[in-house]
Order: sequence, then structure tokens, then C-alpha cells
Amino acid sequence: MPENRDWLPGPFAAAAPIVALFEGLVGPFPYEKLAHVQSATRFGGMENASAIFYAYDLFPTRRMTEGLIAHETAHQWFGDAVTEREWGHLWLSEGFATYFAALWTRKARGDSAFRAEMRTIRQRVLDDSVVARRPVLDTAQTNYLALLNANSYQKGGYVLYMLNQQLGDTDFFRGLRSYYAHHLNGNALTDDLRVELEGSSGRPLAQFFDQWLRQPGVAEPRIGWAHDATDGTINLLVLQDSSRAYELPLRVLVTERSGEQRRVEVTIPAQPRATIALPGRFAVRPASLVFDPDQFLLARVGRL
Repeated sequence: MPENRDWLPGPFAAAAPIVALFEGLVGPFPYEKLAHVQSATRFGGMENASAIFYAYDLFPTRRMTEGLIAHETAHQWFGDAVTEREWGHLWLSEGFATYFAALWTRKARGDSAFRAEMRTIRQRVLDDSVVARRPVLDTAQTNYLALLNANSYQKGGYVLYMLNQQLGDTDFFRGLRSYYAHHLNGNALTDDLRVELEGSSGRPLAQFFDQWLRQPGVAEPRIGWAHDATDGTINLLVLQDSSRAYELPLRVLVTERSGEQRRVEVTIPAQPRATIALPGRFAVRPASLVFDPDQFLLARVGRL
């Protein structure tokens, strides 16, 4: 439109680099072309295959962002070329688009901006009432518009982030590429993704998928610790709700009395009560232990 000439291409200058990034991560762009269209749509963006529609009023108010473009572009792979077979698995579209928009942030603006975006997403999940009450795989929900919520978007995106961190880039993206290739121009369910990631990583992921996607809320472990001066060991006591116990890769920041710090990681089993020894020896009782210091987990960690 003529009224847009003084500020465009603006964020659309990133449109081609966004496609290039996602092609490198997943596979070739699935369609002959990609158009970005100013249009009338009930949503901010609508990811029609090969022609993304953006709400008309985003343009005169100049509220168009690279993040929205990246989100809708990611849908060309996840949502359009590979579509969830059932509405209850909507996170396979919206969670992917949320996380891939954050991956564009990392590419365009660096790690600090990426981590800040993931912190914002995490906080939205922790604060959301729907997340607390309903699972991501909400197959009982019959009002499908109600699935457009923080479970499908933010929690789904953050689950992918945790998977990426736990599996590493090589295994994670190899699994995504395999999932995409096997279901291109077809349909998929969440377990199809799990199978591909298990194949790429050689790790069983049923517990991970069940706890984060099939039950509501987030992890809420309560943790205490004790130092044994006789052998220099530190043991953690972890208590969880017996009906919703999570397996967690827990990072621990240990601050010695000298001020020296070291990070260790332990695996909390999916049990109501567990005692776990920290790796290493500690001749003197540390000044403090901080659990999940980077706020990586979708968890509220309490103290015993």
C-alpha cells in the first residue's frame, strides 16, 4: 500500500534470512514461494501455506515485528507442511512456531536476547491459570479456539527448548529433520515426534513427554540438603507430589565459603521422595546451594 512506502521493508528485510535459517535447521522451504500479505484477518497473523496474511492495522500503526514474521514463517514447516492429526496436539504447530521465533531472535540479536525471550516465555507459563489446570495435550477440550492458549504456545515452545538443551543441538535438530521428512505433506501426533527424537538421541523420552505434555502445571519439588563433614559429601532430599512427580535434570550452583563457585548437575527421579548425592567432595560445608540457578526448568523449587 502507498502509505507503507516510507517505512517498508522494515522488519520484512528479515523475511528471506528467516527462511534461510529455518531451512538450515529443518529442511528446504516446502512451497514454490512465500508471500507476505496485508489483509483482513481475525488474528495478528495467519499462516496460510505460501501466503501469510497479516492484520491490516499492524501496518499503519507500524506494529509489525520480526518475531511475528518468524512465527508465521515457521508455520510453513510446522502446521502447514506437517499438520497435527488432532486438535489436541496443536502445540505441534504453535509450540514450534513460538520456539523457532526465539531461535530467530538468537540468530539476529544474540544469546542474551534469546535467553531474555525464553525467560519471558517461562514466566508466562508459570503465571498462567490454564497451564495450571489443563495439560498441553488437551484432547478433552472441544472448544478448539480455547486451545489457542499458553499451553499450546508458550509451554509447548518451552518444552522444545528444554528438549533442545537436554539432547543437544546435533541430536535435537537431527530428530526434527527426520520428523519433518517422514511426515511432510501429511499429519502427525506428538508420539511421532517423540519416536524421531528417541531415534536421533538414543534416549528414552516417554517420561519427559508424559510429564510435560500430558499433565497440567509445572514441577514443584521441595529440596533440602545436608553436608557430611566426615566424608565431604552433600546429599539432597527431594520431595514431590506423589501424583505428579517429575524427572528433572537439576543444575546446582554451589558457593564455597571462600566465595569460589562451581556448578554440578544431578538427575532427580520421578519419585515422591528421593535422596541424591551431589558429585564431588566438599571438605567444608558450602555457604549456599542454589537450585536451578539459570531458571531453566519449568519449575517452582521450594526449600525444605
